[in-house]
Amino acid sequence: MPVSELRLYVCGHIAVEAGDAAVLERAFPARQGRRLWAYLVLHRRWPVGRTDLVEAVWGMDAPDAAESALNALVSRLRAALRPVTARQPDFAIRGEPGRYAVALPPGAFVDYERARTAIHAADAAVHGGDLPAALAEARVAMEIAGRGFLPGEDGAWIEGARETLGTIRARAHERTVEIELARGSPERAEAEARDLLARDPLRESAYRLLMRSLAAGGNPAAVPGVLAQCRHVLATRAGLDPSPETERAARDLSGG
Repeated sequence: MPVSELRLYVCGHIAVEAGDAAVLERAFPARQGRRLWAYLVLHRRWPVGRTDLVEAVWGMDAPDAAESALNALVSRLRAALRPVTARQPDFAIRGEPGRYAVALPPGAFVDYERARTAIHAADAAVHGGDLPAALAEARVAMEIAGRGFLPGEDGAWIEGARETLGTIRARAHERTVEIELARGSPERAEAEARDLLARDPLRESAYRLLMRSLAAGGNPAAVPGVLAQCRHVLATRAGLDPSPETERAARDLSGG
């Protein structure tokens, strides 16, 4: 597939770039315009009905003349994107009876989609034994997914996108620890595992990764302390006990 110079960003700050032409977040028509654009980009594989777009933009606060308001918002969004669409004739918001869709040239970059493909590429590279490629892809997934999505906004579809990015980021972070262990870098693996735990203290698999990193670094005596921390956090924050898998890992890695 040919690579396009068009780049769409919806994670973190919204932006559209093509060469030296750029439309930054401040140019989008207010919060409704940002919500509309992000929804269209996330659902760009197929045309989106007006009813779905109205709900995505306004939720329960849709105006009385919602379709007219949507048409006006699309017009303002097209105008905001003109510095890039004028340079990219295959890039447009296309209207069809009752629905809209984003058209992109082949090879266009979309950061949300890149995060999703990066974690799959990292998994494939690990299975193929290409650890440098796996680490690079895992870090791409972590970086993009860690930017967040439409900060300050709410809605079921927004929370869904955030959950997807959170899952990608955590999976990529775990992959990074595993790769560093496979590369013989237990100190780096330990640092990554501790960072993962700081971000998600209830992620039990992160405790097991930290145990593995400590044992690989020649410090198995620290493993019982990690298990104790795991027990305390799970009990006080979630009313849970560590799984048998975690208990078994602690025994094996600390030598019983």
